[in-house]
Amino acid sequence: MTVFEKNRESLVQKEPALFEGLEGRISVEMEEARSGGSTFRHKGMYFHSRYNPRNEAALQAEELAGKKPDWVFLFGLGCGHLMNALIEKGLKKVIVFEPSLEILKGVLENIDLSGAFSEEKVFLTAEMHSAIEKLRSETEGFDSLLVYSTTPYKSVFPDELADFTNKIHNAHITNQVGIKTDMKSRSAWIDNYLSNLKSLPYAPPIDVLRGKFKGVPMIIAGAGPSLKKNGELLKEFKGKAIIVAAITSYKPLLKLGVVPDFVIASEMVDLPEYFTFGEDDKKTRLILGELSHPGMFERDVKGKFVFFSPYLALSSSQAGLWGSSYFPAIGGSVTTAALDMGIMFGCNPITFIGQDLSFGENETHAPGGVYVAQNVRIDRENGMITVEDEYINDKQTYSYKLQWLKGLSGKPVPSKYDWATFHQWFENYMHYLKKEKPEVRVINATEGGAYIEGMEHTTLRRVLDTCLNGELAIDEAIDGAVASRPRIDYTALEASFRETAAVLNRVNRLSASILKEAAEAKKTYGKKGLTADLKGNIDRIKRLEESIFDESDRAKFIWEALINNTYALKEYLKKETDDRAGEGAQFLRDLETVIASYKSMTEACQRFGCRFEEAAVAIREAGARAEKRLMAAGL
Repeated sequence: MTVFEKNRESLVQKEPALFEGLEGRISVEMEEARSGGSTFRHKGMYFHSRYNPRNEAALQAEELAGKKPDWVFLFGLGCGHLMNALIEKGLKKVIVFEPSLEILKGVLENIDLSGAFSEEKVFLTAEMHSAIEKLRSETEGFDSLLVYSTTPYKSVFPDELADFTNKIHNAHITNQVGIKTDMKSRSAWIDNYLSNLKSLPYAPPIDVLRGKFKGVPMIIAGAGPSLKKNGELLKEFKGKAIIVAAITSYKPLLKLGVVPDFVIASEMVDLPEYFTFGEDDKKTRLILGELSHPGMFERDVKGKFVFFSPYLALSSSQAGLWGSSYFPAIGGSVTTAALDMGIMFGCNPITFIGQDLSFGENETHAPGGVYVAQNVRIDRENGMITVEDEYINDKQTYSYKLQWLKGLSGKPVPSKYDWATFHQWFENYMHYLKKEKPEVRVINATEGGAYIEGMEHTTLRRVLDTCLNGELAIDEAIDGAVASRPRIDYTALEASFRETAAVLNRVNRLSASILKEAAEAKKTYGKKGLTADLKGNIDRIKRLEESIFDESDRAKFIWEALINNTYALKEYLKKETDDRAGEGAQFLRDLETVIASYKSMTEACQRFGCRFEEAAVAIREAGARAEKRLMAAGL
């Protein structure tokens, strides 16, 4: 077996696409260093010491190990010396991005790195997209990441390194934001879903429109500052394309004389200020997440549709009972969900406007909406951005860490963490779309803000001139789809809620038993210290926990309801123990953590147990009403 074949065998399962671009490519030539080990020269520069590259790498690894990162992101494989040295230092979570296929081929053909590549958490990629995907799938927001590059790579690939560092940073912030969102919102989402049970029978799943608009253009309007440049053109698209507005862009579009076909929203809070409560509302339809605030389902509009989230175990497990089999790819923004829905509808092309993902000259959103006045101040020196705005009649000031995205002009544009998150999602989605559905055109006609890799970039006027095919019977297609919606399985929904309530009651009793055992263990420890008398308590706690895990498999949402406690426990487990404190002190800390965890669990079980019992009753009554309607209609 050749060196290349060994390396390929150790990598192909982790990164099969790595080898697609290597065949027929010129490779760098290896040179033997004086004290052993390889080096090479590329673009006039040696990438390792010509005397002792292994010792050079060992010194670099020593420095990196001292920073105690959970993960190291290496920009540049080189001959693998630094990767090997990191593994020897115990840093075995490494993601390596090699920007040059010429270097990659030369190294894989000549240096056996199969041992390092066989490590479970050591990855090699030559695609920026793949490096980001590895970060998303392998790391957590809790983890500390270290991005590192050697001097030769910094000198030869400065632009690629800047892009890599920025994207890794943004992706890590995405993970952190995801955790914060979970901690802030998860319980509220569950409450919203249960409160929306009364409305969901009257809101067809959005997938009733699957394939109903094949080849029909779609426009997705965000509320970025550039919307004022070209939003008025949408009047010429009306009736000839599907127009979907983010809720933030609804009023700005109305100011421009455009009533969208759909307004999409998924906020967990009520947003009455985004509506007119007039005739314009009655001309559009809402697309709402099942987790949206119940008040959103009460708006007086032309119609409502619902989509189910794949990220909440409760609603995703019950979506089929409501007649839905579609879970949109969601990137944190309703416009990301709208893109996936457009593809599900069969729309082509799909065009974005107002998707700036960056600050305007002195504004965050298009005029005409809820943001009455804005003032944006950028502090480049400290990497911060301050926004003063007047939201209706409420003046607010926010500060954000400044982030930069590639702009349409080629120059960086100022952004913030959530917009950078959406930007990265779009680029990842476009990478997927190019492989899976290359026939679908996605056009960015925003005419301002960030450049989105993978989309076509042009003007909205050009889209108007080249992509429309005439008048569409939009209302008829929607009405026909609604009429054929699948029936709701009320019986199965009621059974699901009752079973979950029963599980919660059993978990509550088990949690109470753990708290009793923990209290007795704490009392024993206070009297006798760390003695064998505690073994019985600990063994019983372990058995009770095993029973809880068995029960919770039938009500997985309980971990979502307890997400704050789950993350707190993860943070606790990541903390280094203080050996000087002694075993007894550590035992007491662990015991207090157990007590805090199961107190939270009993509280959640009691609260949601009652809500699920109420939900079962509500669903039974809704089913009875639906049966009466069917009988009256002779169905």
